[in-house]
Amino acid sequence: MFTSGHYITADHHNYWNHFSIKQLLYAIVLLTSSVEINTDNLNLTESGPNQEINCTIYRSCTQCTNESNCSWAFEKQICLSSNQSLSDNYTMVTKQYCPNYIINLKIIDEYYWIQIKFSNTVVNFLNNIFNDDAVFRCAIDNVIYNASYNNGLVSCKWVKENIISLETRRSIDINPLHILYFKIIFEDDSTLKFDDPRDHYINYLHSLNCPDEKCSIFYWESDSRKYYCKWCLKKYGCQLTAESRYSCDVRHTLNNEKLWKDDPTLATIEVKSPDLAIKSFKPDVLLITRKFSTVVSISVKNHRIFDDGRSTTEVTVAGQSCDNPTLIDDQTINCIVSERNDRTLAIEGPVQIKYSWTTSTRKVILKSSKKFKFVVPSVTGVNQTCVPTTGGTRIELTGQYLNATTDVQVLLKNNGTKATCEIFELSRDRIGCVTVTNSKSLEPGPLMIVFDNMIGVYTKENFSYVADPTVLDGQVFAGIASGDVPLIVRGNFDCTNNQQVYVDYNGERHFGRCAVLNSTMMYCWVPKLDSPAQMTRLPLGFHIELADKVVYVPQQMPYSYLMHPDPIYTDFEVYDVNTIRVNGVFPDPLQRFQWNDNFLLQCALLGESSDDDEIFCIVIDVTDNYAMCRRLLSDTSFDDILKIVIVLTGNRATRTVVDRRH
Repeated sequence: MFTSGHYITADHHNYWNHFSIKQLLYAIVLLTSSVEINTDNLNLTESGPNQEINCTIYRSCTQCTNESNCSWAFEKQICLSSNQSLSDNYTMVTKQYCPNYIINLKIIDEYYWIQIKFSNTVVNFLNNIFNDDAVFRCAIDNVIYNASYNNGLVSCKWVKENIISLETRRSIDINPLHILYFKIIFEDDSTLKFDDPRDHYINYLHSLNCPDEKCSIFYWESDSRKYYCKWCLKKYGCQLTAESRYSCDVRHTLNNEKLWKDDPTLATIEVKSPDLAIKSFKPDVLLITRKFSTVVSISVKNHRIFDDGRSTTEVTVAGQSCDNPTLIDDQTINCIVSERNDRTLAIEGPVQIKYSWTTSTRKVILKSSKKFKFVVPSVTGVNQTCVPTTGGTRIELTGQYLNATTDVQVLLKNNGTKATCEIFELSRDRIGCVTVTNSKSLEPGPLMIVFDNMIGVYTKENFSYVADPTVLDGQVFAGIASGDVPLIVRGNFDCTNNQQVYVDYNGERHFGRCAVLNSTMMYCWVPKLDSPAQMTRLPLGFHIELADKVVYVPQQMPYSYLMHPDPIYTDFEVYDVNTIRVNGVFPDPLQRFQWNDNFLLQCALLGESSDDDEIFCIVIDVTDNYAMCRRLLSDTSFDDILKIVIVLTGNRATRTVVDRRH
């Protein structure tokens, strides 16, 4: 492209390595697809997790330098990875160094001049790029002209009669927009790439322009074509309306050759410009089976360009008809999707709007990038599966497309058509509802979520109505001050959690934990309290959660906790060859059998730790002042035993060493 003697000087080399080649190449690629990038010897990968970014997909300097790992090679007008571009003399690595271009069309001495001014570059840099030995040309509608450079300005001179004859220029059928496509070509056939592709288009006559505030220019590219359209409103006297086939300049993507009106494929144009597009639509999903028709509201940017009081509009959502399209305002169309559903069509697809005119065979199509879906809702979970029959419990169901309709009911399968839960929140992935009172005894079963009274979806989990937790009256709760004697509590504990027992003592409430053995019985351990001199009666109650609600178990008869002093072990003696007698003071709770028909006391040989204690005899009787322990093994001898361990197998498995009586 440039001779080796005309690169940037050493003093400026580092600065322009961050500035030059990378930006200019990116701008050219974005504006035109006429440049073919030779990717030989490049290691390109698709971007993705733990993969190298493919920088060559960026087509202008600003796009390229927005990616931290890419740099714009100015001489090649291509975006490369920063490692690949280090060998280039003119590279830009940050957006601020990318050239900005100002393009002007002037008529001087019967000639047209296209001038390109670099607005933010250093003249010394341009002088090195566009030096006396550099070869660069203009191409105007693929006709080559010489170009010149002077003080930051590149100029192309061409004779308008050589481009298109006066007679041809007067024919609206040939080039009604009076648009020409130009580019700057370097010696190696690379092309200067502007950031804005519309800068490649030159309008050399202005007779058909409409007022600036009423006109819009749209540009987009497809796989094989690029479109430059100027559209405005007919009611303002504009001839460049969307219904006219002559209001768009259509060219091949690679060679920029103009496509004329005799191309039958131009009768229908799919617009892909961000300035003229379907922005959104509500709702974006509908039930695949529907009971009622639904209004879909579609927002279209610049819709007024196509709906100028003379067009007919066809709207489809996912391939299904959306009838009676009605203009609500300059950018909103409402249409109706019927309750009928064609199961032979796709269940998802874009929203499409087709504009056609009674005075023209021309059609224009807009398609949404987002897909419209016909769905069957699904339920993935429910956060409460047991609730009290008294109602008022909040339930949360999660899933997909739960708000595809506003007609939603939550029922218990065994409850017929009677609502189980009144909905207070409905979103795409969540239903919040409150259970209603249910006085009937119902078998557990799944919840059924009914949409439009037509589609029913079941939860995987069974759902139950249960009675509030209760503790049976007439029970005696007794323990010892250490809390090592568990309370056996009978009642109804179905679906409960976080069960606690509490005791009021010396003006404070003390809580202990409980563990449910089954739905009708639980163990509770009262916390350790100061040991009294004699048995003391204390107020007692229960704190239980059901469906995340705290329930203080009601008491018809106030419960009491009979707290006894802790036991005292004085010594032990061999009673006979099979029995040991442990002497001391044993409170009443230790004299009673537990639910498993055993005493809480155990006798063990003294080991180094509690894990080494060996239970060698079983307690067979406990009285106020002694406990009898009978040996388990016939070969056990009591002759040499001087110390034993009494284990109170309660909350903490308390161990006490007892000496033999002398």
